[in-house]
Amino acid sequence: MAEVHFIGRFTNEADPRFAWPGSTIVARFSGTGLDVRLADAGNNHFAVVIDDGPPTDLATSSAKDTYTLAANLPAGEHTVLLEKRTESFVGVVQFKGFVPAPGGALVPTPEPWSRKIELVGDSITCGYGNTGAGPLCPFSPETEDEYSAYGAIAARKLGAAHVGISYSGIGVYRDYGGVTENQMPVRFERTLADDPASTWSFSYIPDVVVVNLGTNDFAKGDPGQAYVDALSGFLDKLRGHYPNAYLLCAVGSMLTDTYPAGAMHLTKAKQHINTAVESRKAKGDTNVGFVDLGEQNSAVDGIGCDYHPSVATHQKMADKLAAAIQTAKGW
Repeated sequence: MAEVHFIGRFTNEADPRFAWPGSTIVARFSGTGLDVRLADAGNNHFAVVIDDGPPTDLATSSAKDTYTLAANLPAGEHTVLLEKRTESFVGVVQFKGFVPAPGGALVPTPEPWSRKIELVGDSITCGYGNTGAGPLCPFSPETEDEYSAYGAIAARKLGAAHVGISYSGIGVYRDYGGVTENQMPVRFERTLADDPASTWSFSYIPDVVVVNLGTNDFAKGDPGQAYVDALSGFLDKLRGHYPNAYLLCAVGSMLTDTYPAGAMHLTKAKQHINTAVESRKAKGDTNVGFVDLGEQNSAVDGIGCDYHPSVATHQKMADKLAAAIQTAKGW
């Protein structure tokens, strides 16, 4: 039982700090309203869900530290979920407590979810630009919504908690600009993505780990065996941290065989990923698989900022991911 539940990577402090997208804080409270105290080093956005209702957007900044999440509620007990929509480089946030309206109080509750998923990815998993108006809009915190990204949607569909360890532009071998240092296998070890000193304890043990990395690795062309080796090594690392988790490698939705013409990036990515998966199986690890989340179709589903998937595309990806997890885990 706890008054406040932290889902994701939070520092071990009285007032914990967090940065990864999808970091979630859950509580139950009595009374008619609730404020939250947050110290934001940047300009983040949060999804706020009261009593399992529709999400509302909370914009935070360094200009203030107290925000009203709910007011004028019927007297009684209520639930709150606060989920970080924006990714790490938008800013580290410090949680300084919930403040119920006068006469109210926090109510201790058990862990809200028994099923746990960890999603490891790039801008697609972050929800980069998914609420944007079209392909020509640049990145902005306002148009990034991890709550509406495929991983978060699939987790809700499966009744599971989720953690989003994702970062725009990053790869398993190299990033969008071709840099091979400081890629996901390095950042994955951190509590805070941009702080090398923040070593994560791996206290959160997921049932399923979804790895959707490769779009940026292919930005400068087919990385070939270097990608296979990097992904294989990362899967080894994941298995070391999580001996019993189902490791699910994914592709989708921005790689295509039609651009650049003749490069066949989507086909090659699938081949490389399956090579890494089969390599693990050859070692006797059968708790690993592959899922194709589909190629986005902007003519049908629209498109987000910088040609990223729209919310409609994320929904289709989520359906495929949820089905794959249900098949593997029997959820």
